[in-house]
Amino acid sequence: MKKIFFITILLLSMVFISCTREEPQFIKNMRVELVLPSHFKPHVKYSNREIVFTSAVTTYRFTTNSMGVVEIPEIIPDEYTINTSWELTGREYKDLISQEVLIEDKAKVLITATLTNVPLFSAKDIRMELERVVLKSLLISKVYYSGTKDNSNRNYIVDSFVEIYNNSDEIVYIDGKYLALAESVSPAAYLAKDNPGFIYTRQICKFPGNGTDFPVLPGESIVIAARNARDHRTSASNSVDLSNADFEVKDIDGTGNPDVKALPVISSSTAIKFLNLITGGPNALFLFETDEDVLSWPEYFAPGKSSGERFRRVPVETVIDGIEALRNTAGTGPDITLKRLHDIVDAGFSNITATTGYVNESLERKISRIEDGRYILQDTNNSTEDFVVINGPTPRKYDHPQLLKIR
Repeated sequence: MKKIFFITILLLSMVFISCTREEPQFIKNMRVELVLPSHFKPHVKYSNREIVFTSAVTTYRFTTNSMGVVEIPEIIPDEYTINTSWELTGREYKDLISQEVLIEDKAKVLITATLTNVPLFSAKDIRMELERVVLKSLLISKVYYSGTKDNSNRNYIVDSFVEIYNNSDEIVYIDGKYLALAESVSPAAYLAKDNPGFIYTRQICKFPGNGTDFPVLPGESIVIAARNARDHRTSASNSVDLSNADFEVKDIDGTGNPDVKALPVISSSTAIKFLNLITGGPNALFLFETDEDVLSWPEYFAPGKSSGERFRRVPVETVIDGIEALRNTAGTGPDITLKRLHDIVDAGFSNITATTGYVNESLERKISRIEDGRYILQDTNNSTEDFVVINGPTPRKYDHPQLLKIR
């Protein structure tokens, strides 16, 4: 009897193990077609290009065939963001199209497409229409907003900074350009998906200068102290030294660190005069340029409200570069449905690992390649691909091993 009982238990255990190891069910034989804009010559196809499927738990990478089509043999059912991009020089781009365009030969042109939150729980064919984006010289290269712990192990949040990098081979002037933060109230007031064409801001800063006062040299960057341009390591030994920042967000010169130029907040939904990067996020940050009077652009209360914060509306077409930094939520991760930046600004998102901050982490842009000793930063218009989390940021430092993983 004991022997029969043992065999029975063994068989039941094998059945249980077999059930728990059941292979996942796959969606099979899907097809994705990538369609170039109509101004491309008929023989040009989106061939031999990578297309990335990203969900909360996995990432797939496929390559298009000679006709610009991806044949997917199998994929785990989930909700995916699908993204692809192809970088060309202005000269290469003009050789492939059938019309005249005013683009410099050495300009960077991105052919890109993104679909967000695509539910894939059964096989279906997908058609993605690509669009052209002319890449700008100035890129947001570092955003540090997580804060850290001070030397008494208390939360330390006044050391945040933003860095802007000249990714071109010519001098670019920051004069008159704008640095802005999108609204971040909860519940969200103006999501990108509901407001095509515009970003609603909680703060806008304007760089000083008359056009040629503040050059950014090729392969160099400017550092903006969001609150205080000093050496924060005296209070928090693992923090950052911002005493040599190029700009400090404040009203006028001579205050704060008197040796650092003021970057004033010209528009704000609150009375806060520093750059109000939120510890832990979300922080949708972008750089834009316009000849119009920004203060003449309309402001709006959150939908359904007639008082409280008002958010100034910025046309997406004025944006030079942007990064969507979402809050990382415990258990579920970032909620991509809360994006404030449109896909043409940032087709993806990034986030620090902590859910509340104080971890001394920054979001930093990867290095794509090195040309004549100058770092060329990666710019696929997708911060999920372009940025990594760095522990222990250092302003103007780009030789970090995590950044130097050349694609």
